[in-house]
Amino acid sequence: MKKLGIILLMSTLFVSCSLSKVEKSARKTVDGNWVLNSVTYDTQGVFNTVLFNDATASCFKDSQWFFRSNNSTGTYTIIDADCSTGVRNFRWAANEIGKNTGNFDFTMKFTDAKKKDLQEDTGYRMNLKYLDDNSMQVTQTIQFEGKPFKINLNFTRTTL
Repeated sequence: MKKLGIILLMSTLFVSCSLSKVEKSARKTVDGNWVLNSVTYDTQGVFNTVLFNDATASCFKDSQWFFRSNNSTGTYTIIDADCSTGVRNFRWAANEIGKNTGNFDFTMKFTDAKKKDLQEDTGYRMNLKYLDDNSMQVTQTIQFEGKPFKINLNFTRTTL
């Protein structure tokens, strides 16, 4: 009887922690190589933003991104010679908000090359605003002058 209880508990945990069909589909679509073509804003003006406490938005132009869905890891490489170039490792997730809404939280947390967290309590929550087989837009909302300010990361799929 005790074994049956443990098996039922583990089965319940497995089912409750598994991804929905919509989440699996989104993760499969994100999987692969992408280029960050541009960083745009929902507000008019010229802004000097730093993304992910790493580099200015202009440094991210044409950066190369890789997302692996089977273990939720990825990398991006900044290639602009005027910036701190190189590979950054991260863990990511795309979790649907609500049920069958198509609206996703997109989260990122930096890791080292061995997948160990670099900053225990720091991560980034964004919104997966648009996704199809060839393009993706991820939006980060921050506060600027007491109001929400949206930073849009615009990607296209690439075959590296």
